[in-house]
Amino acid sequence: MTTPYRSEIRLPLDDPAAQRDVIALGYRREGIARGAGPDRQDMTVWARLADDPEGPAPRVLPDLPGGELTDGVIRVRPLRPEDLEGWYQLRSLPEVVATSVPPEAPPRAEVERLFAYAEGRWLAGEVAAMSIVDARSGSFAGQIALYYFQPHHREGMLGYGVLPAFRGRGYARRAVELVTRWALNDVRLQRVVAGTAADNIASQRTLQRAGFEVEARQIGMLPAPGGGRADSVLFVRRRL
Repeated sequence: MTTPYRSEIRLPLDDPAAQRDVIALGYRREGIARGAGPDRQDMTVWARLADDPEGPAPRVLPDLPGGELTDGVIRVRPLRPEDLEGWYQLRSLPEVVATSVPPEAPPRAEVERLFAYAEGRWLAGEVAAMSIVDARSGSFAGQIALYYFQPHHREGMLGYGVLPAFRGRGYARRAVELVTRWALNDVRLQRVVAGTAADNIASQRTLQRAGFEVEARQIGMLPAPGGGRADSVLFVRRRL
């Protein structure tokens, strides 16, 4: 009797506990099988080959050390269900919508899916989506995410936003500094980039104060509200 060379497991996108179990068994995520589950739901596909190394499968985006990042003023941690209302409120603000890609307020159902799939996408090495929390009160203050979209170049991209009640306190800068340090030191990325609309001076100052430098002006990079395209300024911070 021959031993199968390949073993495959399919799991729901919103079942991170099961996904952690198969990672511990050495399975690696290969993609998404559309409509392959009950009620035609999409499923994540995990596989292990007979000659794969023993032990857990490697992860591109590790968990945060101790479950969070903090500087004593803010805490940055993975999304929790209680963050959904604040996240939805933030992403629906007109000034945030205007600088989003696409420049549209997300439907609530889309936000609920984002939260349901967030841990699974982190485990898959796609994006680490996090909340910015006021360390003293525990209140949701904003969001920040590291998108790992250039694996061959070891590059990630930041996106972030802070609710109006917490602006002007340096929370965005602190979150950018904490996540960038984690990305460069723990994730071992070579580059972390962030783009802002050319007229978003506040966000550009945040990045500069967090140690980022201007790399390029990207002509017509962003979709503009009402149609057309807008320029973006690309910032970068490198692991030296």
